[in-house]
Amino acid sequence: MSPRQTTIDLEDATAGMVLSSVLLDAGGGTLLPKGAELTDALLTSLRRRGVERIAIVDNSLSDAELAAERERVAKRLASLFRKSANQNATNALQNSILLYRMEG
Repeated sequence: MSPRQTTIDLEDATAGMVLSSVLLDAGGGTLLPKGAELTDALLTSLRRRGVERIAIVDNSLSDAELAAERERVAKRLASLFRKSANQNATNALQNSILLYRMEG
């Protein structure tokens, strides 16, 4: 999950919040696309469908906090990949994971 997103209970959601990822139903169908802005009507509809949690955009982190989180994730990945460091495929995979974790 990206540091610029957080997962909350639907009951804590308010109109104006923005989804940070696609919202799927139990069968895997798309309920709402990434970037959809929540409205009162959408929240009511989601409650009726049994949705309990949603991922929303969270811009509360400062740039310094975001940089610190990126550094923490990079160090953790370096630790996990330490036995295969400095191999092209491993470095590419590590960078892809870092991008995924930081951008969501």
